[in-house]
Amino acid sequence: MTQQVANQSDELRKGMRVAKNTVVLFLRMFVLMLVNLYAVRVLIRSLGVSDYGVFQAVAGVVTTLTCLNSVLSASTQRFYNYAIGKGAIQDVGRIFSISVNINVVFSIVILLLFETVGIWFLNTQMMIPETRMLAANHLFQFSIFSFLCTILQIPFMAALMAHEDMGWYALISTVECLARLLVAMTIGLVSIDHLAYYGGGLMVVSVVIMLLYVVISKRRYQELLYVKVKDFSLYKKLLSFSGWTLFGSLASVGMFQGNNILLNIFFGAITNAAYGIAFQINNAFNSLCNSIVLAFRPLMVQTVARGDHAYIKRLFMVSSKFIFYIMLLVIIPIYYGMPYILDLWLDKEVTPEMVLFSRLIMIYILIMSLHHPITIVMQAKGKVKVYHLVAESIMLLCLPLSYLLFRCGWPAWVSYLSMIIVTSIAHIARLFVIKHECSWFSFSCYFFNLLSGIGIKQDEREMFQRLIRKGKNEK
Repeated sequence: MTQQVANQSDELRKGMRVAKNTVVLFLRMFVLMLVNLYAVRVLIRSLGVSDYGVFQAVAGVVTTLTCLNSVLSASTQRFYNYAIGKGAIQDVGRIFSISVNINVVFSIVILLLFETVGIWFLNTQMMIPETRMLAANHLFQFSIFSFLCTILQIPFMAALMAHEDMGWYALISTVECLARLLVAMTIGLVSIDHLAYYGGGLMVVSVVIMLLYVVISKRRYQELLYVKVKDFSLYKKLLSFSGWTLFGSLASVGMFQGNNILLNIFFGAITNAAYGIAFQINNAFNSLCNSIVLAFRPLMVQTVARGDHAYIKRLFMVSSKFIFYIMLLVIIPIYYGMPYILDLWLDKEVTPEMVLFSRLIMIYILIMSLHHPITIVMQAKGKVKVYHLVAESIMLLCLPLSYLLFRCGWPAWVSYLSMIIVTSIAHIARLFVIKHECSWFSFSCYFFNLLSGIGIKQDEREMFQRLIRKGKNEK
């Protein structure tokens, strides 16, 4: 009886921690979404539609490898959480040191790649007005070093998330967002080229944010000490995990940045501007989705490490349902009100292409949001090879499909159609993989729970009820 009470108390404590982190991250998401959306309006007004399109195209060349940021962060956080879940705090320092080494090597490789192939591609393959080529090259250089800062901060940022210190993470990311807005608002106050100024300002912001992550995490977690690690098996595990996760992230890069480059080649910078608007909407909804995911991820990874199948099933079902309905409730009214929202948001003439791109991206967002709980479970189990090989191979078909359709004379919006098709097929493939790897997963239970509130299991209802009662008692 005492053990049962202790287990219930521990479960309640975990639930309250998830609830607290969810609230913090939702507040962060709300602030960041408003600021980012307003920043786009300021940026278009300051740069103009043409220069904004150039910015999207040039920055797209650099962000073709931004998947490294999310991949290395998720991989490092996974190993941090796994060590914490097993109670092996001493392993955190070794993981930190290996992560620093890997990120430094990646940064050098990326710098060499961009300074050779990247410059060639920018100056010979992209459709940029001749009068803006010098500014585009300056922007390209600033974007490279901004990206390198985000890579180098990963071991420190992942430590904050692994320890569920979402308050600090939310604060730093909010400061970053406000600083970027400040740079955009001051564009009209300078006499130098506005495109180059904006790129340089973003680079300065990236350096400051990297230093904030380093200082705060080093002060809060004593285990983040750099040591020489000769355990090459641990290097192999982290690199193998990161490698397959990177392969999975290439699908997203292929769809967004690859399509962005294709649109520039086939349709020009004006279409890139419309694409950039839809991409900002995608980022806003990603912030909403990630606010839920980040709150659940540490606890899900630690639960898998302990082998608690009953609790991970509940977390999986709750997070899947929560993500789906939150996204659906937000997307439906915005979808139908898109022309009015864009007109109010941008304060400029809204083209039919902008409205169509923005509506189609929301269908993709809803489908794509469902993969997060599956991905967390598979990454926590370390079963990433087959998972990414199967699902993301399907996702990677989007880029060649868009290219072929463009060559056949189809309009620009068809790129979103290819994204929606391959994402739907890939999600079905993900479900088959998790079914094979997790005995507790059931197709009928998943779909019934996802599509019907009646399908919520008794233990899930009790989980919500305990959280509600706890909140009332604290009030």
